[in-house]
Amino acid sequence: MKLKEEIGRNFHSADTDPIPFDYDSNIRVATNSTSDGKWLVTISVSSNPEYSVPQREFSDEMMADHYAKQQVRAIKSKIDNQLVKEYVRNILKIIL
Repeated sequence: MKLKEEIGRNFHSADTDPIPFDYDSNIRVATNSTSDGKWLVTISVSSNPEYSVPQREFSDEMMADHYAKQQVRAIKSKIDNQLVKEYVRNILKIIL
């Protein structure tokens, strides 16, 4: 069975490509290659510097990108959970 529409794309916008994992002004991902063929990944978080990840070295670009995606996903989850906890805490203060 073939779907007539593609799930996850918005054909009403000018840019119909998927949103990249590092599209977040709060989380800055720097992936750089070195002269000896290694790849360096550094992740910094503006709003929560304690979630920033120090520079790490990888043997190839694919491993570096995978690591960066996993770390960004984990950081976004921590930030989202923190916001939910603050919201629930504020609601409980009002109720109790």
